[in-house]
Formats: sequence, C-alpha cells, structure tokens
Amino acid sequence: MLVGMEAGRSGYVSRDGQRIHWQEFGDGHDSVLLLPTWSIVHSDFWRNQVPFLADDYRVITFDGLGNGASDRPVDPSYYGDLQFADDGRAVLEECGVERAAVIGASQGGPWALALAARHPECVDGLIFIAPNVPLAPEHPGQVEANDRFFDDLEEYPGWLKWNENYWLQDFPGFLRFFFTQCFTEPDSEPQIEHFVAMGLQTTPEVLLATDGTDEHTLTPELARLYANAIEFPSLVIHGDQDAVTPLLRGTELARLTHAELVVMPGSGHEPQCRNPSETNQLIGEFLATTFGR
Repeated sequence: MLVGMEAGRSGYVSRDGQRIHWQEFGDGHDSVLLLPTWSIVHSDFWRNQVPFLADDYRVITFDGLGNGASDRPVDPSYYGDLQFADDGRAVLEECGVERAAVIGASQGGPWALALAARHPECVDGLIFIAPNVPLAPEHPGQVEANDRFFDDLEEYPGWLKWNENYWLQDFPGFLRFFFTQCFTEPDSEPQIEHFVAMGLQTTPEVLLATDGTDEHTLTPELARLYANAIEFPSLVIHGDQDAVTPLLRGTELARLTHAELVVMPGSGHEPQCRNPSETNQLIGEFLATTFGR
C-alpha cells in the first residue's frame, strides 16, 4: 500500500478466498495501472510515480498477494506469473476501468506482458521497467544460486544467499544483500532501507511460496509467444548497471514487442526509485503520446 498518501478510493478484490488490496488516486479521464512486483515489497515502491501521474490520470495500484495490505498465503498454488497478471485484470474490473496503460517493473514486467497478451481488450499501452521476462539467461551468479537453492551450505557468500536455508536462517541478511543488488548506484542507502522495511513486512515462508506452480509460470517459450503477439505502443526502460535483471532481457523484449528502448547509463534495477525525475519524464512522454495528448 502507498504510505503517506491518501487514496481517493480503496478496497479489496478476492481470489480463491484471498484478499488483494487496491488503491486509486486521481480522477483523470485516462487510466494507468501500476502493477506489483515480487512480494518481497508492496506497492509503496511506486511512491515516486503516483503523485506525478495522479495529476493527469486515474492511477490504480494494488499489493500482490504476499505483502502490503493483501493476504499472505504460504501455499504455492496461490502464486504464479499468470495469476498475478489476471489479478491485474480483476482489479481493473473492480475499479470500473475498461482500459488502462499498464506499467510493470522487475517481476511486474512479465505480469504486464501476460496481462496484455491474455486480456488485450483492457490495455492501451505498456511500459516495462527492468523487466525480468525470461527471454535471455540470468546473470551467472544467479544461475549458480538457482542450481544450489536448496543446498545446505557452510557459507552463503554473494548470490548464494539466494538460498532457502539462508532465507530461513537470516531473512534480514538476505533482504539487505538483495536490495544492495537492486540499488547499485552510489549513495543508495535511503532506498535500500526503504525496501528492507517493506521486505520485513512479509516472511521467508511466503517468499518461498511465491515461486508458484508450473501451470502458472511464464516460461521462456510462453514469454516469446506473448511478446510476439503484442500490438500496443510499448516502452522498455532498463539500466545498464542492472545487477538483478540482465539488460539483454530488456533489449530482447523490446525487439520482440517492437517497443521503444531507453537504456539509462549508470542506472541499476530500480530507476523509478533511484532516478525518479528521469523515469517519470520518460513515462509522462510515452503516456501523452499513447493517449493522444
């Protein structure tokens, strides 16, 4: 949930008995949906975009299951890329919005892609920020960590902290490591602390469940199929110092969707937080063109 900002409206939409919390800001004619990202944080990671966008648009955010004001099931069957995408469609319907420009950052990138491909009737345009769409390999350290995710290790240096046992042993330690990888820019301690505070609002058991099930996973094959089907105006924003999502994932997504690609020099994984003025300008220019302003 957005902290320190009063929503014009808010409420819940239910999926299989689990509550998903949404908020609405602004009252513009055109609508923007800001998708959640991995449940390690909640929608306050959009805190620099909502006031900027709400001056001109109707802005809708929601907390994905697992954090914020939404429920926190520990059953993997409640999670998965395709279900989060469909949750976005359900929130739009609950808010009475027929169509919206959809913006997704990091893991919200795959969900924006899936939402647009599965529900094209409700999408006006797409913005992907550091999209973690599986169209290219991960960074080598992440590949090794995934291969050893369930191993009980004597030590957990670097990306080997991406490990089930380490999460259960030292969850705050994992959060701090992970968010230092999200914010590789100098003097990012305020952003790191903000994200750690959001991360502490969930649990390692919840994050372990968020991997979901195979039937709801956006595979590389399905991602390519969805990307080739996109016919909306699209924009990809990606930092060239992103230590979490390889730049090649963003460039390949832009190529397949025929999107405009903006590479931000020196930027890490969270440009909407670390470089909000530049990111907001890119978002504003894209939306003005998309909505014909």
